[in-house]
Amino acid sequence: MGRGFQGAVLRGLGARDHVATVVGTSQVAPNCVRLTMSAPTLFEDLLHTPAEWLRFWFPDPEGGATEHQRAYTIVSTDAEAGEFAIDVVIHEPAGPACRWAGAAQPGMTIPVVAFGSARFEVPEDLPAGFLLIGDSASIPAINSILAALPADVDVEVYLERHSPDDELIALTEHPRRVLHWVDRADETSLAGAIEARDWSNWYAWAGPEAGSLKHLRKRLKEQFGFPKADVHAAAYWTFGRAMGSRRGDTDTQQAPVAKPAAPKPVAENPAAHSEPAVPQGRWRSQAAGELLAPVKKQMIAGGVLQAIITMVELAPFVVLVELTRQLLAGADQSRLWHTGFIFLTLLVLGAALGAALTVWMHVVEIRFSADVRQRLLSKLSRVPLGWFTQRGSGSVKKLIQDDTLSLHYLITHAIPDAVAAVVGPVAVLIYLFVVDWRLALVLLIPILIYLVTTATMMFQSGPKIIEASRWSERMSGESAAYLEGQPVIRIFGGSAASSFKRRLDGYLSFLNEWQRPFIGKKTFMDLVTRPTTFLWLIAGAGTLLVVAGAMEPTTLLPFLVLGTTFGTRLLGIAYGLGGIRGGVEAARHIAVALGETELTEQASEGHAGETSVSFDAVTFGYRPGVPVIHGVDLTLRPGTVTALVGPSGSGKSTLASLLARFHDVDGGAICIDGTDIRALSA
Repeated sequence: MGRGFQGAVLRGLGARDHVATVVGTSQVAPNCVRLTMSAPTLFEDLLHTPAEWLRFWFPDPEGGATEHQRAYTIVSTDAEAGEFAIDVVIHEPAGPACRWAGAAQPGMTIPVVAFGSARFEVPEDLPAGFLLIGDSASIPAINSILAALPADVDVEVYLERHSPDDELIALTEHPRRVLHWVDRADETSLAGAIEARDWSNWYAWAGPEAGSLKHLRKRLKEQFGFPKADVHAAAYWTFGRAMGSRRGDTDTQQAPVAKPAAPKPVAENPAAHSEPAVPQGRWRSQAAGELLAPVKKQMIAGGVLQAIITMVELAPFVVLVELTRQLLAGADQSRLWHTGFIFLTLLVLGAALGAALTVWMHVVEIRFSADVRQRLLSKLSRVPLGWFTQRGSGSVKKLIQDDTLSLHYLITHAIPDAVAAVVGPVAVLIYLFVVDWRLALVLLIPILIYLVTTATMMFQSGPKIIEASRWSERMSGESAAYLEGQPVIRIFGGSAASSFKRRLDGYLSFLNEWQRPFIGKKTFMDLVTRPTTFLWLIAGAGTLLVVAGAMEPTTLLPFLVLGTTFGTRLLGIAYGLGGIRGGVEAARHIAVALGETELTEQASEGHAGETSVSFDAVTFGYRPGVPVIHGVDLTLRPGTVTALVGPSGSGKSTLASLLARFHDVDGGAICIDGTDIRALSA
């Protein structure tokens, strides 16, 4: 069948069609069927991440040539057998996907594509908890997320009930999962049922019906304060119409289709009534903005000034073009000197203004960074020792040295560089369009090629971009530990078996797997953005226009002066925006560190008692609300030896580290000679 425009776009972005063969069907619930399919070649494109979904092209139920695209979450995979399973919610009236799934028999085939799926990854820096919201259509995705979450993280699950059979679909267990079923009365029911509380540092994942999602987004953002970076929201179906697209149609939101049948009215959910205002929470992802608040106005002013300076710096080239025209036209000497003087004046003025802006931004940064460094070092002297043991030396070094340097680049250079990278090409393009729009259009060809190729690589890279940042931080810590251990390694050997070498091999393998397929694309991008490429385009198209009498030869001058450097200016945008992203991430790391809990200080009671160490009802947890030690009472007397016996993970090392005050207890007290260790001075 014809692929149409959409199929061409998917192929251009690197998507491949695979043939999935049904090998089995089973009834998960009265309204849900599970299809087990075989597609060995599909596993080459799978990312094996939670909530990953596949694009299916279902045949037209009326027998037409149109194929209907729907997306379904992967429920399970068997890589060795080349098989996977999906769950399809059956509804009436049935659409293309439901009809096909309801009649599916072993041996039936269907085209499937693994491309563009939304991905969920458990962050290394865990949030306070996960808020998962959906309905029967998104239960497979929620199940895969629950299976991937650590056992000690809080999880709140809100599921909208559209049918009594929805509860029969199995939900993955989690030790800290709290489940809420919400009857749907209207589009506001689900949003109104979310508990009014402080959701600070929680991450929200939502995949309900489109109407419910609209009100849910508003409640999460406006009432609870969820930032965009901590919310993944996508409609998994739309009430009253099918989600997805057809071959040749414009893509819409790709999500599992579900039942459009209206549920019977139920009693209004009490949570939907007006409730007391809840203070908006605070999120670590927004910490960079709080840290940079003192210099926000200066950074904005620097960007505005850089835009003006960029225009001034481009002006000499325009004057140079005019000077060249005057030379070719045989203008008198006084006019040439006058134009040359304007050229030199603008050239010097642009350089002087640029230097002045750089000096001013450095002064702003020096004052700001000095305060940040003092606060950071002061904070690190008061955090528990356990804060350092939980992080490698490389992470601490990155925070103190690398992140502060990135902060310097962000304030002094990144914003002006990014503004110049954007304003410069746009101003040049506008000027060239004014000179001759036909020749300017030709210059857009390499730009479009660059943008499409970049987008293709971004799509194909997927989560590997974030993974690369994690690898970089991980290798920084490993290399620091490896260098610190050189005296021992040189004496006793073991370099070949070190974790550093294993991690390095893994990092190189990751880079090779990620970047090698892009060698051809990157080479092509480099060729199309080179000045020589633009020169050939200008010369070729310009010659045709001049020969045809459609353009004066002198019109080529501004294109030869400014157009040939258009590619390098374009590349500056990516570098400038990359510097901003890196600087903001560094600012976030620093701000989070400045907000870490400090060791508490208590006034010493100073009473003398029997020489001993005592644990009095000690409770402690590495995460708030998740204690790993519960109400321990223990007395260690002089001259005695106490053995801590228990399986791995039972808290033996944690109990010992609390005595050394690597962490402060959450409840109870640890006393030495009757004095709480929190009251002892260093």
